[in-house]
Amino acid sequence: MTISLDCLGASREVGRSAFLLQTDRQILLDYGVKIFDQSGMPKFPSENIMPDIAIISHAHLDHSGYVPALYKHSKIKWFGTSPTEEICEILWLDSMKIMQKNLPYNLKHFKRATKGFHPIPYNRSFHSGETEITLTDAGHISGAAITTLDYKGKRVCYTGDFKMSETDMHKGAEPVKDVDLLVIESTYANREHPPRKQLEKKFMAEIRETVENGGTVILPAFSLGRTQELISVVRKYDKNVPVFVDGMGKELTRIYLKYKNYIKDPRAFQKAVSSVQMVRSIPDKKRASRVPGVIITSAGMMSGGPVLNYLFNVNRKSKVIFTGYCIEETNGWKLLNQGYITKDEHDLTVDLPVEYLDFSAHAGKQGLLNFIKESNPEKIALVHGDGPEAFAQELITDFGYDAIAPFLGDRIEI
Repeated sequence: MTISLDCLGASREVGRSAFLLQTDRQILLDYGVKIFDQSGMPKFPSENIMPDIAIISHAHLDHSGYVPALYKHSKIKWFGTSPTEEICEILWLDSMKIMQKNLPYNLKHFKRATKGFHPIPYNRSFHSGETEITLTDAGHISGAAITTLDYKGKRVCYTGDFKMSETDMHKGAEPVKDVDLLVIESTYANREHPPRKQLEKKFMAEIRETVENGGTVILPAFSLGRTQELISVVRKYDKNVPVFVDGMGKELTRIYLKYKNYIKDPRAFQKAVSSVQMVRSIPDKKRASRVPGVIITSAGMMSGGPVLNYLFNVNRKSKVIFTGYCIEETNGWKLLNQGYITKDEHDLTVDLPVEYLDFSAHAGKQGLLNFIKESNPEKIALVHGDGPEAFAQELITDFGYDAIAPFLGDRIEI
């Protein structure tokens, strides 16, 4: 029997990851949404599928956000790590509030999806038919997994999002060996990330300078992963600077602490979290704006959340530092490139210095190459990237790999 992979999303694009693997079972690998599209409307993968099971690599909406739509027509089982499911519930409910009528599933489908989940820990294989499936640590966010599928002597590895170098919160991912088809993310196939230790020192120098001058450092942060990383990094270097945490990151931090086995140093993180102020009231918000210190708050791209109010309530000695990528035309992108944001349909100038420091939780180009070399794949499919065809050509020309950057709707056979 031929093994095939249908590309339903994240093909020459970042967003709506969805791949259907055919072995003796139809296995859906991720089922995400693309929230930020140039059209201004979300994009979704095809609903015209009937998988036997689904494996969700991690909770980010571009990988998990369309799972409830599966439950409009079926009651399949979906698998992932325990933190993935609990985080998914929070993110799905939030996306339902934000997208409302633009999201083609409802609360009934959401409830069915939560009942269809089956937890799988790292490094414990299970079977669907004759296909053996193993999840391993992806080093990306809590519970993120690389999926390895073995069938009839053939091995398919789907990386999802991963990072090979260590961060404060996670150990790096380990490559999967002897792969026949490697389906690998290529988000940063065209550049490297700066050395993490060097980056952290620059980051802390910016914080100290601003706070000593009487200002506040606003850190617009992704609630999932980045908020927790920033809490950890700040406290590693400075035990005393006031740190305030606002937005959905508060609840997700609780889940990080609940699933301690999925982070690198739970004791240190617990201590860091206990020393910061979780903003829970209007007086808390006012204090965070007045006290020279650090505010870690959603949303990372300033598409909403408490960050928009903090921008106009801190003093002029303050500073904004972005630590994650901002999609074009989001408020974060506008502030970094044009000096203003849009709120309630009004363009507002922000009179604060703004900086970007790359704290990415994805592998850079060398990390991708290292994973590929260790996996020694027969065939490589580069997904989850804007313009991965150049990297595919490099892998063919310089390294002799059989590499492709599939289009949406392509079928890959091994």
